[in-house]
Amino acid sequence: MVQICIDAYSDLACPWCYVGKGHLDNAISQFTSSNPTTNIIVNWHPYIIDKNTAENGEKYINYNVRRWGGDGWTQSLRNSGRQIGLEFKNWQIWPNTLHAHRVVHLAGVQKGPAGQNMAKNVLFRMIYEEGENISDIDILIKAAGEIGLGRADSYLRSDEDVDIILFEDSQAKSKLRISGVPLFKIRGGTEVDHRPIVLSGAQQSGQFFKAFQTLMGD
Repeated sequence: MVQICIDAYSDLACPWCYVGKGHLDNAISQFTSSNPTTNIIVNWHPYIIDKNTAENGEKYINYNVRRWGGDGWTQSLRNSGRQIGLEFKNWQIWPNTLHAHRVVHLAGVQKGPAGQNMAKNVLFRMIYEEGENISDIDILIKAAGEIGLGRADSYLRSDEDVDIILFEDSQAKSKLRISGVPLFKIRGGTEVDHRPIVLSGAQQSGQFFKAFQTLMGD
């Protein structure tokens, strides 16, 4: 089995990260269907875009007015999402994502990359499709239950691993010089000497597929 590894940097409060993950998931599904001996693993890393977001999150329109004067910019975002089945049908809150990143981290510890992937899917859905406020610990405990995580209640009501999330966020910005997300570093395949391929932004599925082909020597 040939392995391709992706280090993905993403913030749950970034709607373009939601779209980018949708394109990545489609590309992985398409590529592994036609290349069944290739295993693609995604490791999700935390990135906090706006540390000034209120601790309990902010109402969607209030946040948009504060940051950009309105939400007109979301029209192109919503159009892009609809192309891959992401509706943004009930987006009510701009969340503070510190503790949501802890859920993704805990999922990785308990269930590996597949657990992280499920956590991202559940949390993205809650924000953009169900109107939930994932700044709220009770909502995150509900999400953790859906993901199947153990000891989530005591974990989330403590400060456990907050330092890890803040450190990884700081490293992404200062050491890796990541200034925007989503960002994907793709490596592995049969071309072992190939430099990692970096894709920034909500790339189309075809761009991910092309990167996979390159690393497989196609």
